[in-house]
Amino acid sequence: MNVPTPTQPVVTEPASACRRLTDFEDSTGLFIVNDGVMGGRSNGSFDVTDSVLSFAGDVVTAGGGFTSVRFLLAGGEMSGSSSVALRVRADERVYGLWLEDDARADGRSVVHRAELDTTGAVEDGWQVVTLAYADLTPSVFGRSVDAPPFNPDTAREFGISIADGTDGEFALDIDWIDVCNE
Repeated sequence: MNVPTPTQPVVTEPASACRRLTDFEDSTGLFIVNDGVMGGRSNGSFDVTDSVLSFAGDVVTAGGGFTSVRFLLAGGEMSGSSSVALRVRADERVYGLWLEDDARADGRSVVHRAELDTTGAVEDGWQVVTLAYADLTPSVFGRSVDAPPFNPDTAREFGISIADGTDGEFALDIDWIDVCNE
């Protein structure tokens, strides 16, 4: 497996149509949800060093097969935006991004999700991945549901997950997350 190697990230400012959601200077509000909530044995953890979030662990597909790192939003941080951009350094696994707003379906919170395409050519291991909110699919417990599109004005939680159906170790570094209006 191609696991990211430690290198100091390059400090960059947000693009003109973007604003920084987080650069992980502060890890308040970050938490892990492993598949143990449904009897699984996957384990993920995070560490923040030099303002880089490192999300790593082991996925076990028997009994679950997912883990995620999430952070709570105070409210309003994503207002007026139409996309998200992340500077990441990834291994060869498939990761997902999901956002939660105030939408509900069948009495449950709706999660708007999409795969993060981290397969682009990179020079130093870092790449910027951009995802438009229009590309997000609403779901509840992983099942697609009929729900309104993601509303950044009521965003309350941001998450990165791995549930690619493959057993084994994973590692993903995130330098920063920007919200953009492009």
